[in-house]
Amino acid sequence: MKKSGSILRAVLTASLLALIATASPVARAQETADRWAHWDHWSGWWYGLYGGVNINLFSGALHSLGTADTSVAVTTGFDAGNGLALALGGIIEYNNGKLLGGNVMFGYDSRGVIFDTKNGSTSGRTAEKLTARVGYFTIEPNLRINLGLQLLHFTVGPSFRLLLSKGYDYSYNDDANPTTPVTSKGDFANIRSFVTGAQAGLGYDIPLHDYHAASQVIITPFAQFHISQDLLDVPAGNSNKYGLNTIRIGVQAKYGVEAGRPIVEDTNGPAPEFALRAPNVVTESRKLNETFPLRNYIFFDAGSTEIPSRYKTISTADAATFREDQLIRPTVETGGTDATQVRSRRQMEVYYQVMNIFADRLRKNPSATIKLTGSANGDAATGKKMADKVRDYLVSTFGIDAARIKTDGRAMPGHKSGSGNAQGEDKKLVDAENYRVEIEGTPADIMQPVNISSVQDEPIDNDIVITVPTRSDMISWSVDVTERGTANTQTFGPYSGTNTARLNSKQLLGSRSDARYDAKVTILGRDGKSTSSASREFRLVHGDEGETQVANRYSILFEFDDSKTVQTYETFLTQTVAPAIPNGASVIIHGHTDVTGEPEYNTKLSQGRSEEAQRILTRELTKAGKNVTFDTYGFGEDERRSPFNNTLPEQRFYNRTVVIEVVPGR
Repeated sequence: MKKSGSILRAVLTASLLALIATASPVARAQETADRWAHWDHWSGWWYGLYGGVNINLFSGALHSLGTADTSVAVTTGFDAGNGLALALGGIIEYNNGKLLGGNVMFGYDSRGVIFDTKNGSTSGRTAEKLTARVGYFTIEPNLRINLGLQLLHFTVGPSFRLLLSKGYDYSYNDDANPTTPVTSKGDFANIRSFVTGAQAGLGYDIPLHDYHAASQVIITPFAQFHISQDLLDVPAGNSNKYGLNTIRIGVQAKYGVEAGRPIVEDTNGPAPEFALRAPNVVTESRKLNETFPLRNYIFFDAGSTEIPSRYKTISTADAATFREDQLIRPTVETGGTDATQVRSRRQMEVYYQVMNIFADRLRKNPSATIKLTGSANGDAATGKKMADKVRDYLVSTFGIDAARIKTDGRAMPGHKSGSGNAQGEDKKLVDAENYRVEIEGTPADIMQPVNISSVQDEPIDNDIVITVPTRSDMISWSVDVTERGTANTQTFGPYSGTNTARLNSKQLLGSRSDARYDAKVTILGRDGKSTSSASREFRLVHGDEGETQVANRYSILFEFDDSKTVQTYETFLTQTVAPAIPNGASVIIHGHTDVTGEPEYNTKLSQGRSEEAQRILTRELTKAGKNVTFDTYGFGEDERRSPFNNTLPEQRFYNRTVVIEVVPGR
């Protein structure tokens, strides 16, 4: 028995370690989550099979097998045993990626046990051995709870077992004839025909299909712990007891089809029609009146308590004349001559005045106070020194009473970056974001956004937006744009993982004031065949030289994690943004993320946030009887479109944003 127990423990330990090793990659932060955590392209219902090993652990004592055959009258009783047995069956599961789901597992469930061999002579018998072969048809309904990411999940539920088999093998050696064992086979006479119990487990889904596939396959390693009532139905006072706990290690194979996706499509005909939206007028630049959120963090360099030089510090003499209103002046938003490298430098210039802005607000409102909380990636004492440095600047330069500024230090920021599991380059980026001083002010209006003016080069609504229907057989697609009357054709793409592309109209139009084009989409299918659509015409016209278009811009900022959703800003959207949108306006909503995490997930994250902002605004504008045109898109971490670079912590924080631009109708 000692040997079999050691083998059992080794099997159990190895199985659990394998499950843990499989599941460990899912412990990642919101923006470093695996791309499979986003469920827009996942089935809700899953059907499949499971197979596994039951590790059955006996508790109790067997003194009788409940049979009239005296040859199997157990002499000393069995009080210990275990066994490895088979479990297999089917599974139906509902899991749409939300917190709660469920499944039903049903099939054959063996609860066999090999009991201790009894040694020593009792009534002329030695080396008694008992093997129980008990099998059930089991139905196990489970509640599924997704743990952070939808791939890792916990299950719990009851079990109901109907008896299928109850056989045993019993043998012993007779002292009178030790070379010929006495054996007997039969059925337990008092095994319950219906047994109830409960189980809890942990599983991890491993997708085997392409991210956008309609037909989907998942492999799920899992482990469960089962408890049940006594298997024996005996009168009160009977000393026989057959208790059983089971650890099940297994694998599920599940199949699903994404709702709304066709399984079979005609890939031999022409490609489906595509949607194309081109701007009425290609605007060279636009004046922006912006309500700019003031990021209330001052980021420090690791290992230093000195305020970084990129933050604007001024002399006492300049502080006497500094006014926040000075920041309201137009400046072109550009980072260079390359159009793909345009960055919003104007906003960062304003942000780097953050200490001076808060000092001016404290000076204007003598009753206002602020709290500075410093954190140094785990070092509270250094964080306190950082906060003291900011306070000393405000006191010495602007003459703010030190009693109005409270400082504190804590190991990590309240909204820290990272989950503790970031690795490689992502870890360097998130660690740098946890060296910062946070500014909190009372009353609340001391934290209000800054109003600034700037000039925007190449507005996003200049884009030509092309959308193709979603097809399960599509590997990639591309767009050919030909200028009418010429042989000049430009190809854009191929695109995969998305059904929308945005083309730069200014790049197409060049120095021409007016031109017409034909666009054609080509789709590459999984069968290796390419199919093309019919051409669609569109026209691009440059705006009049010197014409100035004015728009209003609003931004929503997000922390590193997903604790702040768009709904958090619903009051801002309904009370500030919606009333400022005139009837007939164009509303451009674009979402962005920084570069930490998986690109596919970040794109979906920014798209979802943008669409939620549009939903809230649509509801309010409908109430007001206003009719507007929306252009809503999520760029994710696309650095060609990012408002800022991703080199510094503050740039990454400002890239976690949804930007809303309101352009009055022409």
